[in-house]
Amino acid sequence: MAKSNYTTTIAIDTHHSAIHFYSMAGNDKSTIVHNIKNYTGVKLDDEFFAQFKDAVKQFVANSPSDYIRKITVILPDSAVLMDTVKIPTVKGSSQAQKMLDVTLGGIYRNLDDLHISVQVAEQNKQYTTIGVWAVQNKIVSAIYSACSENKLLVDTLTFASASAVGGAVQMNPKLKNSSYLLLDVKNGYSRFSFVVGGKVMGYYSLPFGIELLRHDEVVPEDVLFDHSYAELVLLNAREKAKSQDVTVMAFGENSAKPVSPAYPNGYELSNSAPGFGEFIYRNNGSVPGDATSDEQAQPRLFTKKSTRNLPRYMLRDIPTTQEGVAFENFRVFVKWALNLIQSNKRITDLDKPQFICVNLPAELSYVIDMINEEASENGITFTRLPSADDALAVSSNLELYGGLFPVQINSANKL
Repeated sequence: MAKSNYTTTIAIDTHHSAIHFYSMAGNDKSTIVHNIKNYTGVKLDDEFFAQFKDAVKQFVANSPSDYIRKITVILPDSAVLMDTVKIPTVKGSSQAQKMLDVTLGGIYRNLDDLHISVQVAEQNKQYTTIGVWAVQNKIVSAIYSACSENKLLVDTLTFASASAVGGAVQMNPKLKNSSYLLLDVKNGYSRFSFVVGGKVMGYYSLPFGIELLRHDEVVPEDVLFDHSYAELVLLNAREKAKSQDVTVMAFGENSAKPVSPAYPNGYELSNSAPGFGEFIYRNNGSVPGDATSDEQAQPRLFTKKSTRNLPRYMLRDIPTTQEGVAFENFRVFVKWALNLIQSNKRITDLDKPQFICVNLPAELSYVIDMINEEASENGITFTRLPSADDALAVSSNLELYGGLFPVQINSANKL
């Protein structure tokens, strides 16, 4: 085996609390070796990096000594700040850099603690839009330190969405420099990545994935994860800002119960379509802001009603085949994709996605054809990735595969 053709990806996976070691010789996918080391904890702190260093040391000890030591390290998306800032268009790079430094210093108070990558995203005579990608310096230092101590050279440091897009480009070169929304449907979760001119400008994740498309029943979305949690966080923040009570989640007899993000166990699934959950304000009959001092001593309770049944004329036909069930469940992903495009004007104003590229197993590809039949309703085309290469070790680990081809990762997304 030629040493120069051996490549390795090390990825931190916070969704599954795992560190992935993914290696391949040349372009031969049959030689892919994928090792996983689990870790404990929820933060990328000193305790985590002690475990990371031990995992890297064990990987090196179990690898042949003549393997090439250049690697790609992939951080979780949640560790990376992605933003856009506007500055007036000026002549001269030094003047533009000074203006950018002042702008960033006014936005990020911890600017000195951040490792920042920037690139022009859009420019006209009046203003220049700068894409910003940043990660804490201590995370970068810990990564390089752990690898160098084990004689590994970090050739590329990036993040999951960027590496997944790099993997997509490697499999379909036509995606390079395109603007689209990448949906990577994985086991247990799914990732949306906004791609503008080949650069990842934002991401969003959902706590369910392939298992939803393989479920034997149509699953109401509000049993997949509890939308009320995010709304309660906002309500609590507002109340804290007003020095009022903290809102707590109340589960009454008719309230939705928390469930596993991947499987809706504990729910009785009906054949009727779900409605949106409702919040009920409870404060002894008074309205917000009118509470007395005695009332303020009691927490305000917001409860979420159980899924409500909609009138028959608002319901879609109940599918009678497994393909029909998968399609109805896939519509949840479609709804989120369309909503993300509509809701993120700061990204789509740079360049609106031309299509939605979906990475999912070949046996489920029919849902793409079915959803495109509703193109007049959705207004955007869905395409499938991969188009020709259906190697399971690749399609189910798109971001790991992308790390093997750092040349395909946009330079702006390299940290």
